[in-house]
Amino acid sequence: MNSSIVISKNSPGASDAFSTLGSVRELDSSEITAETVRDADTLIVRSETRVDRPLLENSAVRFVGTLTIGTDHVDLKYLKSRNIGFASAPGSNANSVAEYVVAALLTWADKDGIQLREKSIGIVGVGNVGRIVAKYAAVLGMRVILNDPPLARVTGDPRYRPLDELMEADIVTVHVPLTRSGQDATVHLFGTDRIRAMKRGSVLINTSRGAVVDSNA
Repeated sequence: MNSSIVISKNSPGASDAFSTLGSVRELDSSEITAETVRDADTLIVRSETRVDRPLLENSAVRFVGTLTIGTDHVDLKYLKSRNIGFASAPGSNANSVAEYVVAALLTWADKDGIQLREKSIGIVGVGNVGRIVAKYAAVLGMRVILNDPPLARVTGDPRYRPLDELMEADIVTVHVPLTRSGQDATVHLFGTDRIRAMKRGSVLINTSRGAVVDSNA
């Protein structure tokens, strides 16, 4: 029996990819509701769709995929409790994001007549994106300071420095998931106090979820 697959319209190429697996319905994110997914067994979304108990409780969905790196729009605990399969797309746009950061730095340097060589850059989050940014920064002759508490705990690598040490960097660029609880919570990781602690005249780049930086700070 063919699968019934609901896919967010904001997913270029997804319909063609999944059409070999079953019957595909493309819906706007606003149209993905408990009613429209009731008979689906596969749901493919982007970050605009909140995937949780109210959406799925009375549905036949057995697999959820998100075409995003972040997963904060998905209630993973609920999926696990229902034995619903899940997949995300970590690293899918890592090169593009890293290149964006480098382009932003080069634009800033050109506009203000600044030499990036020997400038210091603090990289918060050394995952798929952060690792690439670190490589590019090293090629540009920048002094790279890394911060990644989970990796620091696992590896014991002294290259991973406390976040406070990065506040003296000329540039701080943030590449972390949005997590709301636990010892590595990142919601408002950069709030008023943290931003005030940054070096005067420094640059903060956030390519993570917006809520990692308090926009009111």
